[in-house]
Amino acid sequence: MQAIVVTEAGGPEVLVPQDRPDPEPGPGQVVVRMAAANINPTDVGARQGLYPPGFGIEGPPYVLGWDLAGTVVAVGEGVADGPAGIGPFGPGDEVVGMIPWYAAGAAYGAYQELVLLEARWLVRRPEALSAVDAATIPLNALTAEQAIGVLGAPEGAELLITGASGAVGSFAVQLAVAQGFRVVAQAGTGDDAWVEDLGAARVLSRDADLASAGTFRWVLDMVPLGRHAFPAIADGGTVVTTRVVRAEAGRGIVQRPMLIEEDTAGLERLVEGVATGGLRTRVSRTMPLADAAQAHAVVEEPGRHGKIVLVP
Repeated sequence: MQAIVVTEAGGPEVLVPQDRPDPEPGPGQVVVRMAAANINPTDVGARQGLYPPGFGIEGPPYVLGWDLAGTVVAVGEGVADGPAGIGPFGPGDEVVGMIPWYAAGAAYGAYQELVLLEARWLVRRPEALSAVDAATIPLNALTAEQAIGVLGAPEGAELLITGASGAVGSFAVQLAVAQGFRVVAQAGTGDDAWVEDLGAARVLSRDADLASAGTFRWVLDMVPLGRHAFPAIADGGTVVTTRVVRAEAGRGIVQRPMLIEEDTAGLERLVEGVATGGLRTRVSRTMPLADAAQAHAVVEEPGRHGKIVLVP
């Protein structure tokens, strides 16, 4: 089977197709024939050699990819019996899942024709949901949901969400509105209408001076802007970021970086939400797995609206 391997830290050109043996599932594992693999900013960072310390990632070579949808082709011992929190899954089942790439020490990856995973990372894909759309959900929607939980804002509070037209930010807007928060959202260039349609009460342009937009007690910095978001945070406010910001905000502001955690039940609920139309996602374009290097170059271009998804 073909896999896309990061041969060394660097630009898109370090993503190289390689022939590798077909994987064999061990106990509690499955092999999925990839139908769609989402490209996330964290993939770009890992390609460049950037990832949090403490996970035992020694560096390339490795295969990237947190999110995928596809068809189960083989299962290991115990998977067909469906022990607690796993399956049951069998060959032919349509699934969607998230590889916790950091926690797994870069030992697994979705950028390949046949993907080895732990069965607990998967949920079934509803028939109403395409594989391409499904692959955009796991990392992005779970991060958004967990970030709202980490923020801990009281019911009915006003939230500022930066990066609101990105994948994580778009889910954050929708989930926050559904939970009864009033959302002020900073959208990307040309994305005001998209964010308004997601339910934001007020939309700020990407070039808006946040300091002049008012101050907010509760902030989800989904870009993250880091120190550039500080002027918009009220004294004693709280901000959640998707990675550590190495700058002190002062004024009693509480900074809470968060890292996504596995949540099979949460993933199942979010996938169902998109399948039934309660949540929306969007895809800019699909590109062949063999063109992963070109796809990464496209991801890094400005002005894109929606996700880039790899397909066989």
